[in-house]
Amino acid sequence: MTTSNLLLVNENVVKEMLKLFDRTEETLLEDVICLKQWMKTQPHLPEILDESRIRNFLIFNKCSVEKAKQKIDMYYTIRSLIPDMYENVNPKRPNMEKLLDIIYWIPLPQLTKEMYRVHMFKLRNKDLIERLEPRDICAHVCNIQEMRLAEDCMLGDVIIIDMDGHTMAYLLKFTPMFVAKVAAIYEKIYSIPMKGMYIINSHPFVDNLLSLLKAVLKPKLFQRIHVCKDTRILHENFPKEMLPKDYGGEE
Repeated sequence: MTTSNLLLVNENVVKEMLKLFDRTEETLLEDVICLKQWMKTQPHLPEILDESRIRNFLIFNKCSVEKAKQKIDMYYTIRSLIPDMYENVNPKRPNMEKLLDIIYWIPLPQLTKEMYRVHMFKLRNKDLIERLEPRDICAHVCNIQEMRLAEDCMLGDVIIIDMDGHTMAYLLKFTPMFVAKVAAIYEKIYSIPMKGMYIINSHPFVDNLLSLLKAVLKPKLFQRIHVCKDTRILHENFPKEMLPKDYGGEE
């Protein structure tokens, strides 16, 4: 399986993942071929996905061919259901290039021992936060997800959000409708299990964000959100060698 130089995925780890679903690389390839043949019979699908992406759709859905079919179908059809979320998402567009001057949203190179991928979100330039648009962040994350769909392999995601520098005015841009659409994209397309969210350097106004998340997330997912006023929670849950140096780690 092709992997990015930025995302470390040991081939033995991939084999361990497949073992959890009673699959081998050989039987997985058979399922990939089955899905490619199925895609050729679906005239509404604009293209045939490459094998790496099909493999990940299978792994994200516990190697269920039928569930993978549903997610692949939705991968294309959701663009017509919520087209506003897919406008101006090309990473070379000015709005997307400016976004990179304001934030960091990056997947960390190493997987956790549970084979989860950890993502870090923080402000790069706190003075520019009022220029930050939630839709641009969503587009940036979707672009990263596209890369991961081709090159990564994991059993779930863990998200770390550093609230240092955030303001109440900025959080008010996150409307219930917008958050619901983001949740739909994450769940209905990529179906990567969200195994944990750690909100660090929190402020009192984060309670408003939590109320919004509680309204749109399934209770099981909401219970996986952890809030801390500093960064101690990171060292309690992640090995030092995984964390960035900015947070007392070694990465």
